[in-house]
Amino acid sequence: MDKRVINKQIIIENYSEKSSVLYDNNINKNFLYGEATKRFIKNIKLNSKDFVVADIGCGTGYVFEILTKKYKEKKIKFYGIDPAKGMLKVANKKIKDKRTKFINGSFEKIHLKNNSVDRVISTLALHWVKSIDKSLKELKRVLKSKGSVDILMIEKSDGKEFKKLVFRVMKKFLSNKQIFNAANLINRVTKKEITKKIIKYFDLKKDYNLSVKIKKKLIYGNCNDHIKWWQARSLQIISEIKNKKLFINTLKKELDKFKTKKGIQFDLSLLEIHLLEK
Repeated sequence: MDKRVINKQIIIENYSEKSSVLYDNNINKNFLYGEATKRFIKNIKLNSKDFVVADIGCGTGYVFEILTKKYKEKKIKFYGIDPAKGMLKVANKKIKDKRTKFINGSFEKIHLKNNSVDRVISTLALHWVKSIDKSLKELKRVLKSKGSVDILMIEKSDGKEFKKLVFRVMKKFLSNKQIFNAANLINRVTKKEITKKIIKYFDLKKDYNLSVKIKKKLIYGNCNDHIKWWQARSLQIISEIKNKKLFINTLKKELDKFKTKKGIQFDLSLLEIHLLEK
């Protein structure tokens, strides 16, 4: 079987069985990636033509926690798409807005009709897919001709220094081949690379205006802050480690060595992508 298919299954299983509750933890939602996601969503402004909004890789429904309240008087149909059933279970329990429906699916297989969505939103999901090209092609299929897209995803250099530390700890538990496979779970792309892919599927000369910006920020937190978000979002990276508790304890000790007066640093680097009709 294709290694990327196996990797994708590892990601789905982790988010379904282990991370759905951790993912919704208040520390995770308000620190680092969670805080960046919140800021990104709050800056999204739906227009009068946005009758159908789909969140691809919706997780526990955080996007709709914000948007259903912000646009509570609007007649909008909200669809949340995610391959992890554990995430969807949390989302369905949490969000009771009748305009919202959660569907099992993925970027590569969105269970919505052709040309049926006015606005596609995705936060920190596109980099987990097996193929970004296939995902963009599928996104184009469901998007209406004058639809819009808002995507937040990690940039290639995201957490570069922090992740060196993580992989240093992983070397104590995994072989080089296992570490290489773990690193390939994520599709890391640059601004140039994602722009090149987008213009293959969307006509920027006639139909769309594209904005791709790199957002960098140094984030400081204590050991517990970092462990919480890492467990919620990255446990699939250590799926082959048998003693995960020992790994986490070892990682905590390593993180404490890099503590400064401001805290432990993470070098955040994200891509904000907006595709709007001309």
